[in-house]
Amino acid sequence: MARVRASRERLQAERRLRLALDNARMGVVTLTEGADLVEIDGHFPPIADKALRGLRMGVEQFLQHLTADSQNKVHKLLEDGEDLHLLTRWRRMNGEERLGWMEVHAGYVVSEQAVVGVCRDVTREVEREEALRQAAVVFESAADAILILDPEGRVTTANPAFTRLTGWPNADIRGRHPNEFLHARRGSDRELLNGTPIDFLGHAEVVCLRHDGTSFPAWEHVAPVRDDSGNVTHRVLTFTDISALRMAESRVRHLAYHDPLTGLGNRNQLREVLANLPAAEPGDEAEWVLMFIDLDGFKVINDSLGHEVGDSLLVVVADRIRGVLRQGDQAIRLGGDEFVLLVHCAHDSDIEGLADRLLQVMQIPLDLVPGSSVQVSASIGVAVFMRDGDTADSLLRSADIAMYAAKTAGRNRFERYHPRMAEVANERLAIEQGLLQAMLNGELSLHWQPQVSLDGRRVVGAEALLRWTSVQLGQVGPDRFIPVAEESGIIRSLGTWVLRQSLATWAEWCRAGLVQGRLAINVSALQLQDDTFIDVLARELKEAGLQPQDLEIEVTETALQRVPQVEQRLTRIADLGIQIALDDFGTGYSSLSMLKLLPLNRLKVDRAFVHDVVTTPSDQAIVRAIAAMADALGLELIAEGVEEEDQRQWLANLGFKEAQGWLFAKAMSGVDFMRWLADRDGTPGHADQGGA
Repeated sequence: MARVRASRERLQAERRLRLALDNARMGVVTLTEGADLVEIDGHFPPIADKALRGLRMGVEQFLQHLTADSQNKVHKLLEDGEDLHLLTRWRRMNGEERLGWMEVHAGYVVSEQAVVGVCRDVTREVEREEALRQAAVVFESAADAILILDPEGRVTTANPAFTRLTGWPNADIRGRHPNEFLHARRGSDRELLNGTPIDFLGHAEVVCLRHDGTSFPAWEHVAPVRDDSGNVTHRVLTFTDISALRMAESRVRHLAYHDPLTGLGNRNQLREVLANLPAAEPGDEAEWVLMFIDLDGFKVINDSLGHEVGDSLLVVVADRIRGVLRQGDQAIRLGGDEFVLLVHCAHDSDIEGLADRLLQVMQIPLDLVPGSSVQVSASIGVAVFMRDGDTADSLLRSADIAMYAAKTAGRNRFERYHPRMAEVANERLAIEQGLLQAMLNGELSLHWQPQVSLDGRRVVGAEALLRWTSVQLGQVGPDRFIPVAEESGIIRSLGTWVLRQSLATWAEWCRAGLVQGRLAINVSALQLQDDTFIDVLARELKEAGLQPQDLEIEVTETALQRVPQVEQRLTRIADLGIQIALDDFGTGYSSLSMLKLLPLNRLKVDRAFVHDVVTTPSDQAIVRAIAAMADALGLELIAEGVEEEDQRQWLANLGFKEAQGWLFAKAMSGVDFMRWLADRDGTPGHADQGGA
């Protein structure tokens, strides 16, 4: 019975041991002295995830599941009999990619004459400890400030970045709520911690206080910390200083709404201000007024003195505008030399007074270049909100139209918008847009006006004149579309078209024996300014097969004033053999000394002097002076606008040899010009009649 009871107790003890091993997920490893087998009972993770019973394997096979360092320690135990306590990596050898950590405690048991050890899988604990170590490094080295809070929101600890950022020592804040020392006393800065559930996860921009009382904007984040059961044990409060970000945003916004050169507002600011203009209230006499300012002559200064001087001029102009403005007025630079003022005026006299002051300050000379002063003027257009435009675009357009009217009326003045101005502007826009398509649509044509000897018996040449018949606008006169073409720059492409078409047509007529003499073509200032124009002249002459002396270009005094280095440019043209005539002579303001410097062949007396030359002594005196001057300089003369016989006779008596005008022939299409030549006794090339 004693043996039976002992056996039962042993079995019960073994059962309890196995249950303990299973519940603790531990395993027992036994290596009997003298044997080469290891017996495993319980859990041994390198072999399986379930409990094992009496598993036997070779010692070397067992050791292969451990790291090399751990294998050496086991061998030392087997050799020396010392106790073994180690934490080792384990791996499975059945091809499954699985690694873990195992804790082993073993020693030599003399009574059993065996090495007995226990092992336990501690992979989860090791990984958790590793995560804690990593979190500790992040906590200590993070650039963001971090506070660990208990469930009541009191500080338990803070990282070094918090102290660096706020100046608060850890000891001074432990046990205190962040709202007591960190957050500015505003509801929006305290709502993340007050009035929200403990498991709340969120972020917001707040204002934080440093230890010295200064404040700074911060981006703050709150997150709960949960245990294995999902209960919130702590909260983590992190924040970062966004002062630099807000300053950068402020600079970007400033650049987005201000002109970098002058510091005035820009077009974006103007649109925002105009979009938010309040409508006038009943009984309010004051009105919002938009003034559009464009500098007169700025391009000449910018081109001749350089862009650096031009920029300095714009800065001074902006300062002068600021000096005139009143509180509440807005000053905008649209770009280039265009400025806009938005002012609140109660009476028309206020508008006129402000515009007059602006015109006066603009004309004050500037010492931008050492040894010389620069002076500009301005043209100002005035438009009233709601009356002249009820949207930002319409108001700005009305002021722009009025400014253009002021510039057209003589510059250095202001004009108030009137609906009639819009009609003129719309016509100008229609002409400009129509010209862009005119060449493609075949709407342009050339007319020809003969140039004849003053006795009318010999045709010495013809002037090619551009005509435009628009599909939408009908017949558009040169006096309407040429100024628009010059202002918009379209005159360059028009001039090239006229040059190519007229040269080709004239060359064809010459080869057919229908005409002879010179072909006269008008050239604009913009064409002369183009550095490629001379090469274009030479190329087109060559392609048409004409001699340079067959071509005469006509330039006006006004054009000469606008062309830099005009003497050198005309000399290069003359060197090609092309003749040069000064058109509309006497109507410009150029210095007479230019006549002796320029390579001119002919002066064309303007029709304004020819019209009343028979009856007006002043016109007679001017024409006589021109004739005498041309004779002294060796220049030929031709009178334009001869329409009556007594005009022809008077000019002939003075010594004029050539003329053109309605007395002889109007400008005609190519077909009519050929018919006109044929009607001259049917012999275009007759010695007496001559040929065109």
